[in-house]
Amino acid sequence: MTTLRSQMRYMNPYDIHKALINDYVLKRPGDTKLLQRDGSKDRTDHDVLRQNHRFLWDESTPDTWEAQFAKKYYDKLFKEYCIGDLSLFKDNKIALRWRIEQEVITGKGQFICGNKKCMEKEELKTWEVNFAYREQGEKKNALVKIRLCPDCSRKLNYCTKKREVKRLERRKHGKHKKEKKKRGEGEDVAQTSDSRVESDTEEESPVGQSDTVESPWNNHKPVEVKSREEEMEDYLQDLLL
Repeated sequence: MTTLRSQMRYMNPYDIHKALINDYVLKRPGDTKLLQRDGSKDRTDHDVLRQNHRFLWDESTPDTWEAQFAKKYYDKLFKEYCIGDLSLFKDNKIALRWRIEQEVITGKGQFICGNKKCMEKEELKTWEVNFAYREQGEKKNALVKIRLCPDCSRKLNYCTKKREVKRLERRKHGKHKKEKKKRGEGEDVAQTSDSRVESDTEEESPVGQSDTVESPWNNHKPVEVKSREEEMEDYLQDLLL
């Protein structure tokens, strides 16, 4: 002890700390375990996102830094089309999430089938789904769009028929004018040659929907489906943002 005390007069604070630890804490093999910190309560960025995730956020400002962090991540997502996991389609369990930037760049979910494990590019159809989910112990639902190939569309509609969003064919100008003259309509009648409407087929019961959750179909407005040229224009706009 006297020797160590005399040596400490010539040491800086860090060397003094090491000397005390070596002499009084680390005398026996295995004593280094005492220096290990408790990491049971450590959280990564991914853990914070999982705990504070929201499928849809409102316009209010989150009150905690964890919620603000999750909201900032949500703002970077692309929320026109969803990516789905249809692996449990026979149990009527479908998982949906928004697209990330890399998926927008590759066209996944828009020009490539929106099923997570499918890369089909031909004959894609747009479906509007009443997505019912549980979040923070609360039941919620939202109307979302997903583009699927024929095989994945059958999986989506395996238990309940969903609403398909279609684009009306352009009517010939002469035929449309003849119909207007026959009906005696004025010039203020809205043109329908470029209109987009949904098919008459609606889903019978939403995915995972509970009777206690109010259906968003009650206040639903028709969804406009864009042509391939418009889709490509929006796609390029997303890449330039």
